[in-house]
Amino acid sequence: MKKGFTLIEMMFVVVIFAFLFGAILVVMTSSDKSWRTGRDKIIEQAEARKALDNMNWLLRQSNSNWVISGTSYPVTITSNNRIDFYQPVFDAQGNITLLQKVTFKLNPSDTTQLLKKVGTQNEAVIATKVQSINFGGGCAGCSAYTCSAVADDCPVVKIDIQTLEDKGFSLTSKATLRNTNIALSDDTEVQQPELREF
Repeated sequence: MKKGFTLIEMMFVVVIFAFLFGAILVVMTSSDKSWRTGRDKIIEQAEARKALDNMNWLLRQSNSNWVISGTSYPVTITSNNRIDFYQPVFDAQGNITLLQKVTFKLNPSDTTQLLKKVGTQNEAVIATKVQSINFGGGCAGCSAYTCSAVADDCPVVKIDIQTLEDKGFSLTSKATLRNTNIALSDDTEVQQPELREF
């Protein structure tokens, strides 16, 4: 008598292997999706942190209100999502020879991008996947980004970046403007874009 498998036994084995293969495929697909989501979150967080560090570094060099020949060049916050301030440029002797206007704002044509413009240089995208950015005065009485100016007696800017990925995350920082006691000479140049250029 020849020994072998019946058709029912063979079909049963095929169904079991198909089920196992399907289960393995589902687990691998789910793991791949989770890995990609985690990777995207890490990239997004790193990009947002880098943008926040860049803003803090530039803001710390500024003054709440530079004055040259009676003309003021203050830190201005517009609609809580745009900040304009002036960064000093030093010569070899440590004297400020130039103020460059620095602007951070959301891109009007793609509000998930954070833009930066320094002086008359081209604008640059410094972060993507941004849900919102808020700027405000960072002292008492300026909670919830209600202050649109940075006071001379409290030269602090509060920054909050909210990202898009899944539930997103929020990064918050306070930057203290450190060059508050520096007087500028009347021949200090100011480099800034034309009115309404950026």
